[in-house]
Amino acid sequence: MNSKMIISQIRSAIKDTEFAGKTFLVGGFVRDQLMGNFSDDLDLVVALPDGGRKLARFLHEKSISSRPVIYDNFGTALIEIGGKKVELVMARKESYRDKDRKPEVENGSLQEDVFRRDFTINSLLQDIISDEIFDISGKGKKDIQAGIIRSTSSPDVIFREDPLRMLRAVRLANRFNFSIEAETITGILQNSTMLRHISWERRRDELEKMLLQDEPDLALTMLVELNLMQHIVPELLALIGLEQGARHDRDAWQHTLQVIRNIPPKIELRLAALLHDIGKPLVKSENATGIHFYRHEQVGARLAADILNRLKFPKEMTKQISQMIRFHMRLKYCGPQAEKLSDKALRKLLWQTRCNCDDLLQLIHADNLSHHPSYNLKKQIPQVQKRIKAIQTKFEKSSLPLTGKDIILYLKLKPGKEIGKLLDTAADMWLENPDMSRDDILRKLERRIEMENKESKISQKVKDGVIKAYHAGEDIVKAVGNVTKEVISTTKNEELNNKEKAQKLAKEALEGAKEGFNQVKPPVTDFARKASKTISDNFKAHAPTVAHFVKDVFEGIVDGAKEVIDETKKKSCCEEDEEENK
Repeated sequence: MNSKMIISQIRSAIKDTEFAGKTFLVGGFVRDQLMGNFSDDLDLVVALPDGGRKLARFLHEKSISSRPVIYDNFGTALIEIGGKKVELVMARKESYRDKDRKPEVENGSLQEDVFRRDFTINSLLQDIISDEIFDISGKGKKDIQAGIIRSTSSPDVIFREDPLRMLRAVRLANRFNFSIEAETITGILQNSTMLRHISWERRRDELEKMLLQDEPDLALTMLVELNLMQHIVPELLALIGLEQGARHDRDAWQHTLQVIRNIPPKIELRLAALLHDIGKPLVKSENATGIHFYRHEQVGARLAADILNRLKFPKEMTKQISQMIRFHMRLKYCGPQAEKLSDKALRKLLWQTRCNCDDLLQLIHADNLSHHPSYNLKKQIPQVQKRIKAIQTKFEKSSLPLTGKDIILYLKLKPGKEIGKLLDTAADMWLENPDMSRDDILRKLERRIEMENKESKISQKVKDGVIKAYHAGEDIVKAVGNVTKEVISTTKNEELNNKEKAQKLAKEALEGAKEGFNQVKPPVTDFARKASKTISDNFKAHAPTVAHFVKDVFEGIVDGAKEVIDETKKKSCCEEDEEENK
């Protein structure tokens, strides 16, 4: 049942009763009707003592409406007609105690009722019998024609009675492309701190409505300019003026507004866009290569969750938005058309985000388009979406073919954190090859654990050899060489022939040497050079089948070893300095 049919039913029911000539449509319905907009927001004011509740009971008795829900403290009633809600209230005057949002209500005249309302454009009355419109403030119709948001009474009075009206002023101005009248703006600026007395839920509802409007970025700009944002999401203010480097042509706040402009009007998407860079001010760094925001997406995801929880958004929505923010940088370095994104990485993204993947891609695309034109990656997400479409049907129907319990039983392990880590490893194997069976994965897990146990023993052996040689006054580098030979002599050829496995063994040997050094501290440079070279030489001599790649592997280790151990030494020196300064 539409609004006109509901009004017609009420009109017929109250004709020739005490309610005739005393019942008026009020607020948004009358405003929207004059503006040529559709509205089903039906509010009635009845100019009789306790008129709202009386009319609600009358309509129920006539079998026109549902049983009324009565709010005795406010003199109001809520009914349903044809599935639509209708609110009824007596003409009233209100008074508020300081900081108390619950008014003391008593019967009043229509004039008193009009001037207690928020804005002139919402104060028009329409007689439900005659359809005549009354503009008691004398400014309602004119302000609609002129596009002005103006308080019905003194702005100080209006905003102190209900500070949420300040947010409503911004929302209505943005919705209708109206301007806020100067005295009303002054009232908002002078009373903005009163918003702290409003519940987070009410603030959230207004923010949500603004974000879903056609130009939410303009509403957000007004919130900042009128000092209201600091009472909703103050963390956003740190984005204003935050420079971002060559990939951006706007500061972080203007970039955020552009992302919001580029994203569809879905509340999860708009909130994710609003908060996607919220972590940047906390992690900003700068060096010779430019401005950096390392791991801002991780920091931002946690901060966004805190903000959304404070605003009382649903937990599942908060979790979804936080995940989008955490992953919004995932494809940033995968190339202009995602050519560097492997199928495995794509499957992993689908698996991690599941039903949230489409929204995540929308966020990434909006973010990409909001970068400097030279870096906007406008073709990246369309290409990713094509690839997803090709694999999604098959992949969505499959799931990881084993559980933590399977791992416990097969590997004879006890429940604990280690099972979770192994399950992650199993998932990684499966994402590499979704055709792997449960038994395939379990066998591969078993082999990996065996390898890791061997690597752990290698590291310990080299470490022990270094320490033993040092205390015995023997050549430490020679000791490293002897242990490495022993390791290689007991390692299966197929493991040495595997590039990845051989590389792991070598790195574990060097790790053991480094740990041994940390305890005995021989000369850094000489040790790093000789230990790395000794490990490399032994692998080359005793595993000739891997000689084609071992040179590259160990040149990298040699280059990195000195830096690693130098840093260890510096850290050790710093710790000693701190101890001395205590």
